[in-house]
Amino acid sequence: MARTLTMTMALLVSLAAGRASAQTMDEEAAAVSTEGRWGSEPAPAEATQYRSSTDPGEDENVDYFFLGGFYRHVIIPGFIQQLFVDGGVDGSNPGVGLSFNWRKNNFNIVANVWWNNAEASGYFRAIGDPREDTEHIHIHMGVVFVNAEFLWSFPITDWLAFELGFDLGFGLIYGGLTRTEAYETPGEGNWQTCTGPGQDGGRYCEAPPAPEPCWANSGGHYQCTEPSWTTSDPASGDSGQTPVILPWVALPHLAVRIKPIRQVQIRIDGGYGLYNFFVGGSVSYGF
Repeated sequence: MARTLTMTMALLVSLAAGRASAQTMDEEAAAVSTEGRWGSEPAPAEATQYRSSTDPGEDENVDYFFLGGFYRHVIIPGFIQQLFVDGGVDGSNPGVGLSFNWRKNNFNIVANVWWNNAEASGYFRAIGDPREDTEHIHIHMGVVFVNAEFLWSFPITDWLAFELGFDLGFGLIYGGLTRTEAYETPGEGNWQTCTGPGQDGGRYCEAPPAPEPCWANSGGHYQCTEPSWTTSDPASGDSGQTPVILPWVALPHLAVRIKPIRQVQIRIDGGYGLYNFFVGGSVSYGF
């Protein structure tokens, strides 16, 4: 009986060992089979997504550059002028220029060189001066501006973004302005340019005319050209009153940027400056 029990246990152990050995062999075979398929290499990754050459999308930490031209219309309302003088006229003048745009991670720096016409005519006098001191002033100047725009982009899609920022720069003024006495016709605020001294009995059209240089002497001013700050009169020590430099500061500067393809950028923008409103647009090529 003991021998029978011993043989039975040996048989069971042998069968158990056989099953374990078979299981181990099966697992090794499966491993070999797997190695045969893939070896030690990982499963292949999904195919890399590539942008087409015209895809307008932009990647992080990549520099983008654009060069183009723009139009800008500058408006100086009369109510802003009246902060500094009595009278005034709504100014509205065109400007054109070149721009270079660098952008990275939705932050833009735009460098501009542009020309702005500065033609206007109106009736002015210094704040607090009597009405008899009103003059007709014809402005025949231009300004060459150099400025930088700092704009943050807020993309809506790959091809459309809103932008917000500010500008800093300055302009160099050329040309001048011409002053002529003016008189008031019946009805307050109705003004005409004097044709010569004493036209209205001398109340507004002052006589005699100022001696040369007319801008530096007392008397009536008739077609008197006012020089720039850099001109001085040795006799009186006075300097001209036409500025030679003009600041350009805009806050806010608002824009909509449209990028139909990678190489083309269109921007429609506008904003408010120290003394003006402006609106315009640009087209640039990306490289």
